[in-house]
Amino acid sequence: MKPSPPPSSITWLGVILGVMLLKLATAQDCQQQLENDMEAEVEPCKNFHQYACGNWYSSTSQRILGAHDMRSKWVANMKLQLIRALEESSSTDSASSNTSSTAQLGTLYRCCLLSGQSIRTYTDALSRSGANFPVLANHTGGSFDWVLANAALRTYGAQGLWRLLVKDNWQSAEQRIFYILPPKFDLLGRDDELNEFLYQRYLKILLLELGLRVRRAALLAEKLVAFEKSLQKLLPNDMEQTLVLRKPQSLKDLELQLPGLELKRYFETILEGIDWDSTTLLLVADLDYLQGLQRLLAEHTSDPMVLSTWLLLQLPAYFELRPHDDEKLGSQRDHCLEQLRKLMPGQLGRLQMELVLGESYQDVYDTAIQQIVVLFRDLKQQFELVLNETEVFHEDLVTRNLARDKLRAMRLLTPRLQDPINGGGPGTPQLGGNCDENLLQLSLSQAKLEYRQVFGEPVTSAPADPLSVNAYYRLKLNRIELPLGLMATPLIQQQCSKETDTMAKLTAGLGYILAHEMVHAFDLDGLNYDASGQLANGQWSARAIIRFGLRAACYLGVRYSNATLTVNENIADTEGLRLALDTYRHRSGATNLRTFFVAFAQNWCGTVASTSGLNQHAAHAERVNNVLGNMPEFGDTFQCKSTSHMNPVDKCHIW
Repeated sequence: MKPSPPPSSITWLGVILGVMLLKLATAQDCQQQLENDMEAEVEPCKNFHQYACGNWYSSTSQRILGAHDMRSKWVANMKLQLIRALEESSSTDSASSNTSSTAQLGTLYRCCLLSGQSIRTYTDALSRSGANFPVLANHTGGSFDWVLANAALRTYGAQGLWRLLVKDNWQSAEQRIFYILPPKFDLLGRDDELNEFLYQRYLKILLLELGLRVRRAALLAEKLVAFEKSLQKLLPNDMEQTLVLRKPQSLKDLELQLPGLELKRYFETILEGIDWDSTTLLLVADLDYLQGLQRLLAEHTSDPMVLSTWLLLQLPAYFELRPHDDEKLGSQRDHCLEQLRKLMPGQLGRLQMELVLGESYQDVYDTAIQQIVVLFRDLKQQFELVLNETEVFHEDLVTRNLARDKLRAMRLLTPRLQDPINGGGPGTPQLGGNCDENLLQLSLSQAKLEYRQVFGEPVTSAPADPLSVNAYYRLKLNRIELPLGLMATPLIQQQCSKETDTMAKLTAGLGYILAHEMVHAFDLDGLNYDASGQLANGQWSARAIIRFGLRAACYLGVRYSNATLTVNENIADTEGLRLALDTYRHRSGATNLRTFFVAFAQNWCGTVASTSGLNQHAAHAERVNNVLGNMPEFGDTFQCKSTSHMNPVDKCHIW
């Protein structure tokens, strides 16, 4: 029997209910909501996912915006709400009290929908770099400077001959550094004749808009595609191959290895106005690609027309000039909203919170964050009780203390709403009537924000992505991050007529998400890292690792498809829901767990989107049924016989 929770945790029941005041003025019948998606004719002990989700569906308007399961349906509903508000503000100019930020959002959204973009705005922007593009009518006659052109593209966020990313230093996650990687070649595709044909036609259209005659535009477009294919051939055949994590090196050292790429001059251009030193600026680079690129560029110096024109057209291609003109209105709306999401996430997030939470959204939002922090604390306290009792650490106080210290050091990073007047932060430009100039100025601002992170600006809040609903655990920082979009979902924005239903849905939803990410700190990967996120192989004793491994092997059993790939997610699913369930039971005293289990299952209604890559999560139905099949309490609640599918004899349980 587990000991009683600390007295400080008893407050959880009272304070967490405050979060339910976020939106709904009147309480709802949550049981009716649950039953709307259920297929009561299905036997719950045979297929609980079908029982809980058999009547779940998404509307046509939701599917147009990407809805295929419960989470993507939440995102589609957010998009519909934002689209409605933006289009109403465009016609009334008074839909929001946040006049400045909402007006700017409406301006960018409206001109995106009108498709009033002009290629000349983009080519003029690159011309101001001084690179000299021969294809332009205003070409001054000077020699083409590919370094300036390549750097100018990055100042607007676009990729050129390489992608320059700002990411965590894989050796020291608290530090942000530059990564130089190959281009992605999304428009060209890989060994796809149709994609190649469409891309070549797209480049021809852009060249025609620049004033080239039809025959010349067609011939030059063909050469541009051939050049891009020569870049693509520098990559390995396996497109799924990831970058080998090389040791970060200084720009000075990399410059010595790759003199033909003039990397120092490239960084001098993009970091103009920032104090930096080539001996201390760290980079991780794909050396194989860059060495091949250096050889390729040496072959193209005699005829700069192809290289210069290819670089010139990367900017309008990055801003997706023209590809969406012939799409249906629903797809165009989605594209324009994604543009706002990328370039104005702070302003869009604030508008979203106002739409969801009402006029007092800031106070209500702050209260919700406080309650989430309390829930996170209570889950940690419950997990610590489990770690203190688990057989994994039997007579192994040293390893038990290491695990406990890591749990105590774990942090929760929550999103912060941006300032209502200047939602994008310092230096955010005021938008005018020219859509293309707006896009360029916003992209310049975003790039500068990225650079500031490299030079010491700390990350103090989770990503302000208003349309992301997926939390994640940062292994090398030992912290959980909640995106802004999660704050607008029914996981938080719900109140039931019965307090026990409210708590059951909250803990089976948001509580499970937090617990799932928490358990990742102690899965087959997580146990190799210490409390500060540093690699610490060998810290755990051999007997603790053996005990853990014997229990974890259950998650590789025949019930799990593709288990070697999904094993860590399988562990986090079951152990996370058990932690959420224990927290719910010990804090609320509830004995009827039906609502808890149905609410958990319905968070996974629908199907996984089809992707070309490997998915580290099991399919939704398998995920729900396997997790609940590991819970003796589930079998007791629904009176499942020991021979039933949902009540297997071998139940997986580590902690």
